[in-house]
Amino acid sequence: MTRTFDLDRWRALGWLLLLAALLIPLGCSISASSKSSSDSSASSSGSSSPGNTAYFDDVRSTTEAYAKSGGPFDAYQKKLGDLAKQHGVTDWEQNLGTYAAIGEGLGQAKASQGLVDTFKSNLAPPGSPNSADKQSAIQKGYDSKK
Repeated sequence: MTRTFDLDRWRALGWLLLLAALLIPLGCSISASSKSSSDSSASSSGSSSPGNTAYFDDVRSTTEAYAKSGGPFDAYQKKLGDLAKQHGVTDWEQNLGTYAAIGEGLGQAKASQGLVDTFKSNLAPPGSPNSADKQSAIQKGYDSKK
């Protein structure tokens, strides 16, 4: 019995190999891209990620300046949102590191406990999501710098 060369069969196998060769690297890059994206979102919600040092420094100095000069609280909150956007921090309102930096800024300004309590009630009113954790972060930040 003689074997014949089946060109259609080899052509189909060739296409499958070519498709696999093209898709395998694409799958790796999607996986790496997803990991990188999840790493960066984890760091933006963490409390003291090294990549956010400049953001936390800006929050501290902005808070210190506001505590010393005063002004409308909504303007201060808008500034916090602008800083977060500038530094690529998403959802700063849920980032406990932001609240700790706010407390540290208040401590650096030598703010009174009354002003700290005002910040806590304005930024983390009782009954709001994670209010106790946010208020605690502000107080701990303040206590660490006063």
